[in-house]
Amino acid sequence: SMYISWRALAEQFDPRGSPPETYLLCELWWGNSERFWIHWVRNDNRRNRHAEVCFLEEIFELRSLRSCHITWYLSWSPCANCCDTIRDFRMRHRNVNIDIHVARLHFADREETRRGLRDLASLQGVNHLASISPDYSYCWETFLQQGVNFWPVDFQPAITWNNSRLNDILEVSTL
Repeated sequence: SMYISWRALAEQFDPRGSPPETYLLCELWWGNSERFWIHWVRNDNRRNRHAEVCFLEEIFELRSLRSCHITWYLSWSPCANCCDTIRDFRMRHRNVNIDIHVARLHFADREETRRGLRDLASLQGVNHLASISPDYSYCWETFLQQGVNFWPVDFQPAITWNNSRLNDILEVSTL
């Protein structure tokens, strides 16, 4: 299904929690179209593949050389290996731009993760990297089936804390 359950959305994207896997919600536009395609994917634990890799290698299909714009809402920021995979993907597909929004930081104390996030943030065509916390209202309206009435609680303290951590990571690259 292209829609995610309200329970999964609430559990996976609560920035105060620590769910064991990553969920990726995606919007994809081709060219200047106003219509977009939505999809979601999570880690493939059977094959030990993260959600980002599952999307890029199994879901995404390059249909033309027209420009493509992808917006990801991730429950966790990409790990160092996924940052490298995203970077390599962008280098091969210059017509594809990716906006990445995350609910929380994954192993932000590890230098290789911090380096990977800085590399992604500096890569042309990757915008809004890890602007902490997707627009929850928008995600609820877009990725839940119509008629599901669920709204998130106040995540602002956790969002502010995660955003501060991310800014600290990304500012290192500007010094």
